Amino acid sequence: MGHDKTRSDVSVGHVDWDDPQINRLLENAGSWNIDHRSHLPPQRVQIRVICGWSANDVSKPALLISDADGIMLLATHVPLPHGEEVQVNSETGGIARTRWGIVIEEREGQRQEDRAQGLYLNWLRHRAR
Repeated sequence: MGHDKTRSDVSVGHVDWDDPQINRLLENAGSWNIDHRSHLPPQRVQIRVICGWSANDVSKPALLISDADGIMLLATHVPLPHGEEVQVNSETGGIARTRWGIVIEEREGQRQEDRAQGLYLNWLRHRAR
């Protein structure tokens, strides 16, 4: 990620922090939120917490928004329990598929359509079984 790299050898030039244009830009940028999602339409899936304190036998509907780079992004109506294992079942073209993941982050959706539907976004790291 580059968080540990020093930037002492990079020159960005002189910045006038009192410039009104910079102040307006910084004020606007304070409310920005980047929310990357797949360009593909969400896929309806069934999920079940299978390990941990919240484990149960009841499957619940969810939307699989993205599945890339070992991370699944699910939209649900309640946040999934952090750190717990979740089974994700889907069907595409008559073929059933089961995946597992560990919840690594969860938060309330921030897009207008997410808020209107009361959706939470949950990031799951793939787990092989």
